Amino acid sequence: MARIRSRLPSILRHAERDLAENVLPFWARASDGEHGGFITHLDRDGRRLGTTDKYLVMQARLVWTFAAAHRHGLTRHGYLALAGRGVHFLLDKMWDREHGGFFWIVGRDGAPLDTRKRAYGQGFAIYALAEYAAAAGDPRALAWAERTFDLLIAHAADGDLGFREEFVRDWTPAPPPLGERKTLDTHLHLLEMLIALAGTTKREAHAAALTRVLDILLRRVVHGRDRYAADLFDRSWRPSDDWRHRRRVNYGHDAELAWLALEAVDLLGRPRIEIRDRVLGLIDHALAYGFDRTRGGIAHYGPPAGAVTHAIYLNPARLAKLWWPQAEMLVATIEAYRWTGRARYLVAFEKQFEWVWRHQVDHEAGDWFEAVTWREGRPLSLRKGHDWKDAYHQSRAWMEVSRRLRAMGIRPGEETAESAGAGSRSL
Repeated sequence: MARIRSRLPSILRHAERDLAENVLPFWARASDGEHGGFITHLDRDGRRLGTTDKYLVMQARLVWTFAAAHRHGLTRHGYLALAGRGVHFLLDKMWDREHGGFFWIVGRDGAPLDTRKRAYGQGFAIYALAEYAAAAGDPRALAWAERTFDLLIAHAADGDLGFREEFVRDWTPAPPPLGERKTLDTHLHLLEMLIALAGTTKREAHAAALTRVLDILLRRVVHGRDRYAADLFDRSWRPSDDWRHRRRVNYGHDAELAWLALEAVDLLGRPRIEIRDRVLGLIDHALAYGFDRTRGGIAHYGPPAGAVTHAIYLNPARLAKLWWPQAEMLVATIEAYRWTGRARYLVAFEKQFEWVWRHQVDHEAGDWFEAVTWREGRPLSLRKGHDWKDAYHQSRAWMEVSRRLRAMGIRPGEETAESAGAGSRSL
């Protein structure tokens, strides 16, 4: 325990340097100076690939990332201006002036390509606008965030059952099965959006929506006995009859839900003790069944019970170590340790950090590899950006790790001879 705690200053230094000198500079290249917004399909070295279509989620996540980096203290690199240009593209090109809400996909110049209204995407737009409003002190951006929230309430709110998720352009619910299903994924990201919005506006309506979504996730989604979160449900939150979703768990979502739930109850002024068993249960389940105890790193998905390595009925892709579950597990384990003081969470955090630093971070070309192999950490893809990969998870993880370690009184330590050098993969 003492040995690991003595390493935290060095871990903090590496985390903050990777954010400032590796991840963020890489993604600054995505800015589209000609048409606005961001081009997110990038190769290993940050060069643009063929696809220039702009996806709502990617645009919003990069706005959030650069605005959050500015609020985190990286104020001299032009990140707030990058975020501002992204906000301008969202509002000028992706907003549907006829029906309201943001289009799902537009072309590079902003021409609508996919006009669906998806709660997932609207939530990320709100998340981005609220973060930018806080970073820039921009009341107009906050007004747009609130306007989008009001549209979601008007068209997607489903009473005490959270939100419907899939709509066509005019907000008519999509036909079944999409229009009738609910997912952990969407409601998890609505939770983070509502934390940001309620924390910025202090409005009762936003706090009430946050409370409803939090309670749905913890009471209806987290399994009461085994403490994992299922993926797919019907409109009334009955588990899907799709056996593939019933028999697998997304460990990254469990970790992400755990620490976001704590953020939510803190913001709402509720005692953490009331959700302790479910939150720690989510982390414990992931560590027990999906964590590589030998090398560190978390699997993509696995069984509700039993080791992921033994779940041969699932696709071998389950063992890939994707970038975003690694990021979420960093935050979940250090927060669990900070809250409980239990040594096993600190041990898991250190091992998780070692895996990320050695294998997930691309020390040569920048950013993180999308996915690497379970055992060797060999990259499975050299793409750095596409429809679903950008800077948000890894940037947020470093910011959250930094915030928590500093709250514990940790300050960045000097690098040792072993760890010196920008290309070092070791502490």
